[in-house]
Amino acid sequence: MSKGRQYERIWIYVPTKVSEDTAFPFKVGDPCLIQLDTERKQLLVRQISHERAVSIGWRAERKRRVV
Repeated sequence: MSKGRQYERIWIYVPTKVSEDTAFPFKVGDPCLIQLDTERKQLLVRQISHERAVSIGWRAERKRRVV
């Protein structure tokens, strides 16, 4: 919940300088799988295919019409 609004998605902030680096593997809207490795105390973010994402319940963000 943020500013009185509840969200169904979790957002992870990536600084602009990191996301604009040519080595950064993600584009806005790409599905990914997030895993917690408690032994190594790491958060792992892995790119997955759209087919795999859909098979586990992901759906793409729909553009909203402005009236």
